[in-house]
Amino acid sequence: MKSVFSSHPQVENFGVSERIQSLLDELPRQEARVAQYMLLNVNDLVFQNGASIARKAGASEVTVSRLLRRLGYRGMVGLKRELRSQQAEANLDIVDDHGINRLDPTLKQVLDNELRALVAVFSQTTDPRWMRAIRAITQSEQVFVTGFQSVRGVAEDLSRRLALVRDDVRFFSAHDGMLGEWVGDMKKSKQKDCVIIVDVIPYAMEAPLLAQMCREAGRQLVVLTDELCHWAQANTDLIFHGPSRHGMAIESTVALTSLANLMVDAVARTNPEVAEQRMQRWHKITRKLNVF
Repeated sequence: MKSVFSSHPQVENFGVSERIQSLLDELPRQEARVAQYMLLNVNDLVFQNGASIARKAGASEVTVSRLLRRLGYRGMVGLKRELRSQQAEANLDIVDDHGINRLDPTLKQVLDNELRALVAVFSQTTDPRWMRAIRAITQSEQVFVTGFQSVRGVAEDLSRRLALVRDDVRFFSAHDGMLGEWVGDMKKSKQKDCVIIVDVIPYAMEAPLLAQMCREAGRQLVVLTDELCHWAQANTDLIFHGPSRHGMAIESTVALTSLANLMVDAVARTNPEVAEQRMQRWHKITRKLNVF
């Protein structure tokens, strides 16, 4: 899936890209269309198969297979193997960069802690609860997102990004809106709603109260929080932790933000046609308003 904010990948896989680029002018028209799609979405190819590439490029699976053979790959397996190899090499380049070695020891320790936190965040996506949370967010009729104090901005950003890939996402604040979003037909099932709460230490008094209200009303609840959270488990098991205590003056939000980004991406990939249609409509609206 293409990035919402950019038509081009942010990090190039030079080996694969150069191989495609070197043959682009010689390719038949249909294969060239597929090759151009692959160039613009090279970082997403590891998540796709021949059928999805063909559909998105407007070509046949046979055309994709022919192009892969022409490029010297034994199908998608061969292409993905090279992409993963290049990504691993890129990661090693970052770790071995001489600038990292010159960091102040305190900052080097912070960096090590941040990297461990990101590994911990990504590992949570293999937990069965992660897919349950993604299904809850994807299949709910409405999604409500809230956050407090220093991480309210993370919650607002999550709600805005989530609204780009699915319908009926709303950020709410118990104080600002007085929970007017929840005033309605009391007979209507709340099980079709999903609430995402983002909160870290020192925890807001409203967070556990709202979580309890969700449980009592039958709303599905997902909590994004730090490693010290003690109140969420009383109301849901869909709790995901972004480690934050890394030796900085104020706790880090890098892992928490990564959790939010992964959540938006997973929802988009769960229902890619809906996400892409919404993104296309969003682009049309922003162009008319000259937003960008």
